[in-house]
Amino acid sequence: MSRAELYAAEVDPATGMPTGPTDNAQAQAAVTRALGGAAMRAQLQYTMAVNWQVPGEVFVLVRPGTATRRGETAPDEWVALSGTEVDYSGARWSYKDPMTGIKKDLAPNDLLMRVWSPHPRIQYHADSAVRPALPVLREIEKASQNIAARLDSRLAGNGLLLMPEEVDFPEQESGATGAEGFMEYLAGIMARSMQAPGTAAAQVPITATLPGELVEKIKHLDLSTDFDASVVALRVDGIRRLAESLDMPNEVATGSTADANHWGAWQVEESTYKIYIEPLLDRLGDALTTHWYRPTLKQMGVTDPDRYRLAWNTSEIVQRPNRTEDLKWLWDNELISDDAMRAEVGVGDDDIPDEEQIQLRRLARAIVAAPSLADDPQVAQRLFGFEIARTPAVPQVEGGRAPHVDAPSARDQRALPATQNDEPPALTASATTLPDGLVAAAELVVFDALSRAGGRLLKAPLRGQFGHVPKHELYLKIPFDTDLSERTRLTEGSFQFAGHVAEAFRLDSERFERRVREYVDNRLQRVEPHERADLLRYLR
Repeated sequence: MSRAELYAAEVDPATGMPTGPTDNAQAQAAVTRALGGAAMRAQLQYTMAVNWQVPGEVFVLVRPGTATRRGETAPDEWVALSGTEVDYSGARWSYKDPMTGIKKDLAPNDLLMRVWSPHPRIQYHADSAVRPALPVLREIEKASQNIAARLDSRLAGNGLLLMPEEVDFPEQESGATGAEGFMEYLAGIMARSMQAPGTAAAQVPITATLPGELVEKIKHLDLSTDFDASVVALRVDGIRRLAESLDMPNEVATGSTADANHWGAWQVEESTYKIYIEPLLDRLGDALTTHWYRPTLKQMGVTDPDRYRLAWNTSEIVQRPNRTEDLKWLWDNELISDDAMRAEVGVGDDDIPDEEQIQLRRLARAIVAAPSLADDPQVAQRLFGFEIARTPAVPQVEGGRAPHVDAPSARDQRALPATQNDEPPALTASATTLPDGLVAAAELVVFDALSRAGGRLLKAPLRGQFGHVPKHELYLKIPFDTDLSERTRLTEGSFQFAGHVAEAFRLDSERFERRVREYVDNRLQRVEPHERADLLRYLR
């Protein structure tokens, strides 16, 4: 429950049910003050959930902020209290401060709210699933005490030690002799072992010396019963019965979350949320809305405070069935909207791409399907911000001799080059063997991989700091570990179009993808920007 997010929702006047988040700025601003603000809210929600689960009630205290030395008003203080910490006597409410333990009277401006699950018969009494489980809890407690008592001493419950009267032991410091002295000797050793139970000395056997003919006459009388062996089983059975009584799934109560690891164990299925968590959130939301939220909106000058209420976003704690494939099929066949698809996968409106991003993605997909489009200067400028030099085609050899090529005229030599550099790029003989348009298509694959790496490096705290940096250059700005495992993680899922590009140019798919992978890995390892000349060397 501590991961549920509070937000301001608008209410349908006809049904009284929330219709979704509101755009009202005042209503949104009031939510930021609820439950102590974002910093304290999770801890308060956790405390309230525990009190709801065990005693069945929780008191929420709101103490108005007081003026500071600078004349500013401090934020309201929110406190979650159990029922045993609140008292009503002599027409006066009091509570025990959780920070100091000092009993305080409720001030005139303090707001105290009680959220409870009513008992079916005496409804002003709180009820919970733990109440009928109290006998089971006592059984578990006594079984644990029995096991702990037997662990504390090696001789606890171990019966009687029968010794012959002829045995004579040295006199102890207290003056005890004979069997009494021997028992005092054993008790002293046991006490020292219990003081340091984790040491090797505690595991050394207790030794004693006596005449050899009397050794066989010492007998141990075991007084243990079959019940001692069944205590552990009784405790396990008690835990199972307790799990069946509590308002939570059995696997959660017993600590067995099936295949879930410790990272995802807090997530619950939607049916579990509906049965166990939603009632508490609804009851708490109703109480806060009626006694705090709407009066606060009225003080802020909101004309119709009954139009708004507090609601909960549980997308982070509810694990819905994975319907991605079904939804993708419905979306591909134009049976659901983009908004429905985003809502199902949990993507907010802030993550919707703008029209320019959509156009660029469509253009990139078109070039992957038809790489020759990248030769268009306008297309290249639109995608990359620069023109891509067209790789000259290889002249066909006729009769074993290359055709005659006229030297450029002086006028042509004085003409400005078609590239952005001062001189046209000089391609070697091996570079000219590359198919026309291959470099442009390979660059698309490279930019896609580097963009994926940049997106994974751009964590939430860094968003907004690199808005001016192209996504495929973020790896040059954000520090990261350049070892092989991290480079592999950053480019995972990339190069999915490399095979299509190689097939379009009739190249070996594995070789082409390997060369592009090696080039991208080299850029990440050395943290160097993309260079077309370097990519050419890898593609040869």
